[in-house]
Amino acid sequence: MDTKRFGAIDIGSNSVRLLITDVIDYKGKPYFKKNQLIRIPLKLGEDTFSTGFIGDQKKEKLMVLMQSLQGLISVNDVEVWRACATSAIREAENAREVLNYVENKTGVHIEIIDPIEEAHYIRLNNMDEYLDEDRAYIFTDVGGGSTELILFYKNEQIATGSFRLGTLRTLTPELEQNEWDAMKDWMEEHCKNFPKVSLIGSGGNINKLDSLLRRCGRIKREELIAYYRKLRSMSYEERVINLKVSLDRAEVIMPAIHIYLKIMKLSRALVIETPIIGVADGIIKDLYLKDAQYQSALNRNNSVLYSTNS
Repeated sequence: MDTKRFGAIDIGSNSVRLLITDVIDYKGKPYFKKNQLIRIPLKLGEDTFSTGFIGDQKKEKLMVLMQSLQGLISVNDVEVWRACATSAIREAENAREVLNYVENKTGVHIEIIDPIEEAHYIRLNNMDEYLDEDRAYIFTDVGGGSTELILFYKNEQIATGSFRLGTLRTLTPELEQNEWDAMKDWMEEHCKNFPKVSLIGSGGNINKLDSLLRRCGRIKREELIAYYRKLRSMSYEERVINLKVSLDRAEVIMPAIHIYLKIMKLSRALVIETPIIGVADGIIKDLYLKDAQYQSALNRNNSVLYSTNS
C-alpha cells in the first residue's frame, strides 16, 4: 500500500485553512483521508472590502501565520503542498506587495486564483458522486468576499458565475441589488432549459450550518428560514455561547444564511445538499493528479534509461 501526504493552504476572505490529507493508493485507486484541518479567522476581507487595501497589521499577521503553517507542514511530513488566495487578496490594490513581503520573509509562495480556477477545484471534488445524471445542479460556495456558482447537467459543467456577495463584504444597497440582479440574470440565462434545479453547497459556512442543524448532508429551505429567525432573536454573545461556535463564525453565520436563502429563492430550490467539501479539498486532488502524472512520466523515463543502459 502506497501512501503520500498532501497539504493545501486556502487563504480566504474570512479565514485561512490548512488541510492535510493522506492519499492511499489501494488496488489502483486513490483514497483521500483527511488528516488535519486547521482554520484561523484572519479576516483579510475586513481590510480589502472597506479600504481596497490590506493594511500593515493584517499583512504582518498573514506573514506570521504562513510561518506557523509552514512549520506545521514540515512537522507533519507533508510531501507536496500549495498555498492559494482568493477574493480578499485578489481584489486588494496592494496584493503583489503583500505577497512579495510574505514570500521574502517566509519563503512561502502564495498563488492568487481566479473564480474560474476556484470552479475547477470544486469540480475535482468527486462531484459525480453527488450528481444524478438526469438532473441539473447549481454548486454554490458562499465565502467572505464572493459567491461562486457552477451549473452542472449530465455530470458536465455548463456555466460558472462569480458574484460580489459575501459574508464580510459590505456594499451599498444599490450595488448589492446589482449583484443580485446579475445572479438572477445568470440563472435565467443558464437554467431556462431545466425545469428543476438542485443546489449543492460547499465551504465553511454551509458545512457549519449542516453540523449545527445535524442534517448530515441535506438542509431544507424551511429549516434554514426557521433557524435564521431563531438566530435573529439571539444576541451576538448568545450565539457564541448557546451554539458553541467561534466568535468569527457567530459574526458571519447570519449573512451566510441570508445569501443561501436568496439563492434558494432565485433557483426555486427547496433543499440544499451539503457533502462537506471545499476549495482546499479540490486543491489536494489537483496536487495528487499532477504528482501522479509526474511520477508516471518519471517512471517511464527511468524505464527508457534502464533499457538503453542494458
